[in-house]
Amino acid sequence: MDARPGQFQNSYKRNWRQTEMCQSGFRPERSTSDVAWTHKWLAAKAKKEDVEIKITGIDMSAAFDTIDRQILLDIIERIVEEDELRIIRFLLSDTVINTRINGATKERPFVSNIGTPQGDSLSPVLFSVYLENTLKEVRTILPRPTNELEKTLPTKIAYADDADFVGLNFVDTEEVQNTLHKYNLLVNVDKTEFTTLSRAGTEYKNTKKVGTLIGDEEDVERRKRLSNAALTKLLNVWIKGDKIKRKTKLKLYRSLVKSILVYNCGTWALTKSEEEKLNAFHRKQLRKVLNIKYPVKITNSSLYNKCEEHPLSIYILENRWRLFGHILRRNIEIPANKSMNSYFATHGKKVSGTPFNNTTSRPQQRPIKTTRKHITTHN
Repeated sequence: MDARPGQFQNSYKRNWRQTEMCQSGFRPERSTSDVAWTHKWLAAKAKKEDVEIKITGIDMSAAFDTIDRQILLDIIERIVEEDELRIIRFLLSDTVINTRINGATKERPFVSNIGTPQGDSLSPVLFSVYLENTLKEVRTILPRPTNELEKTLPTKIAYADDADFVGLNFVDTEEVQNTLHKYNLLVNVDKTEFTTLSRAGTEYKNTKKVGTLIGDEEDVERRKRLSNAALTKLLNVWIKGDKIKRKTKLKLYRSLVKSILVYNCGTWALTKSEEEKLNAFHRKQLRKVLNIKYPVKITNSSLYNKCEEHPLSIYILENRWRLFGHILRRNIEIPANKSMNSYFATHGKKVSGTPFNNTTSRPQQRPIKTTRKHITTHN
């Protein structure tokens, strides 16, 4: 299925045109970053105007494995050409599944007539179209926005089979479950989340969305812990000295450790002191990679030059500007753009005091001339 015929390219585009802008999963030019960005701007909105924004998070159990193929084909039939439909029908037929129990694979596989095979480039598109058709029916049972503030909010944020419903009230999850059940989609009740974004509350800051905590400080601390765990696993690599080339060590560090540390870092709005702490943490990791220990000393600038690195705060700022521009170039109806527009549209009282950490305004206002020599511009 990876060798998809050429005519599927047009079908692929038509399928995405059937899908609402709220879906970021498997979609060209969309990622978890714009999902995390949306949640942080919604938190900033709640803080700015002292309102409570409710997010009902629904996660579906083994969604790829439970879709009804006949319903899927009925939906696809309205979108693709006859020859494309035949190919899709063929690809979904005679699907054989092997089961593994206690680590042992059963000798006799069985034929499955539900779900879509995973691991290829077509299945995510088929699933997204199927889910979109389901969510269209879900939207009919959701309450309509009751005031001007609620009308500006993105009503739904989706990434693959994770869907968040946004409003001033939580949605009736039982009704949503019943609707999804018609399409053989099962809601994982244990993973259903009810999050309240507010000025006074702090619990939401530890709520995880697409691998990122809504609170910046909390997310940074979590990223530090996760990256340190990854660094420790490779301890034997760092201490072998000249046996492994420095260039190889740094490649391993960037691929296996730094990538964890800076995941979705473009959504962070950090204070100067938080940036300095993060820079110090980054330098500490670089010293471990080069196996530099006391009493050996090295200046910060020499360390950066030796590792061909810059302060992590520069890397974060670069990614923040790049993500900001990337989102602005997307459709105005995507949740990330709607959440920013909602933030700047005043509907209630603006609370006086220090600006909220999650807003993008403070880092975006920093004079770009101080960092432009490090920043590479991209379209």
